[in-house]
Amino acid sequence: MQPQFGLALILSLLLPGCSPPLRPPPETPVPKPAQPAPTPAAPETFESDYLSFQALAKQRVDAEQRKLNSPVPEQPVQDSKQAYRDFQNLGVEQGKEISEEFFKGRYDRSRARLPQNIEKWRSQPDIANPGPDQANFTNSAFTLPEGRAYIEFAPYTYNGPAPSAYTGTGGSAPSLYYTQYLLRYGLTDDIELRLFGNGASWSGGSNNYWGFSPVAFDTKINLWLEKQEYFLPAAAIEAYLQTDWLGATPFNVGTQPAVNFNFDQSLPLDILFEYNIGTARVPDRNGQNVWQFVFEWAVQRDFFDKDLALFAHGYYYNYEYTPRSATSPSGLPVIPAPRTHSPYQNVAGAGFIWTLNNRFAVYGQASGGTTQFSPSMVTMAGFAAAF
Repeated sequence: MQPQFGLALILSLLLPGCSPPLRPPPETPVPKPAQPAPTPAAPETFESDYLSFQALAKQRVDAEQRKLNSPVPEQPVQDSKQAYRDFQNLGVEQGKEISEEFFKGRYDRSRARLPQNIEKWRSQPDIANPGPDQANFTNSAFTLPEGRAYIEFAPYTYNGPAPSAYTGTGGSAPSLYYTQYLLRYGLTDDIELRLFGNGASWSGGSNNYWGFSPVAFDTKINLWLEKQEYFLPAAAIEAYLQTDWLGATPFNVGTQPAVNFNFDQSLPLDILFEYNIGTARVPDRNGQNVWQFVFEWAVQRDFFDKDLALFAHGYYYNYEYTPRSATSPSGLPVIPAPRTHSPYQNVAGAGFIWTLNNRFAVYGQASGGTTQFSPSMVTMAGFAAAF
């Protein structure tokens, strides 16, 4: 056989019909794993949705935790840390808002003095905690933080005439106008120093006159905070001394002491019950000093938001002597009663406190007497500022 013929035979066997070049044998296909049959969808209920959300949240938290714990920091880890810081800052801001709401108003004044909250209470002036005392007839059981001060001023205060009065000559008690003020300073967190008076005063009647009412020195000491689990109200003792300093003669009643026990009690429906029980010394018609019983009360609640509070209040005295004179700043001259009679004053009414911001509030009230020895009207409008 010739060499050319053998070569042609070999090529024809390898490349029959001018077949394409040799290719590697095809790979054996690997069988795919069987897919699990789809599970039927769970019924769409609140519980299943919550469980799904809970599982997803857990996966996300685990993934972020693995990234944070990774020994080789990568860009996604930095993003996760920044996201965590942003979340933390948002929580701080929301915490501040919640804290401001917590300390706002007259209803968390005991909790504000707990060890975990007291620094926040001390750190900034707050006209709503403990709130102005001059707005209603009662004084609260709470004191200002150490170093803080309030100025409370009512440029308009008017008492209408009493229909009947034991003046010795008959007739009614005169109407009165005065500009009462109250200065408060926190000596410590539990001791408050106070100075009050009626300022410029006017007494009506046939012998009307203008003058300046004397000043009185006052102190209030918080005894304990409210313990709601035992239904125990917050309590304070308040002692003050009426003087003749700076007072015009018609308004002076001598140096007269008084003492009150102040209580604050939280009631259901976010109602605050505040009441004072005490005694005050006043001169009788013969110039002898006698002691009279004093009771003042107020119920208060926020409406719409914590910036507006409405209250009902009143007072009772077993002697014909208007409150806030020797006992608190009213400026009424003493009108003693014969010992054969037992006149008493009882006044009730309503008012509001509007907190404009942390430093400033306005208030007003209108009340009326329920006995012939009570002033026919007691109205007042004023404001308070915190420092």
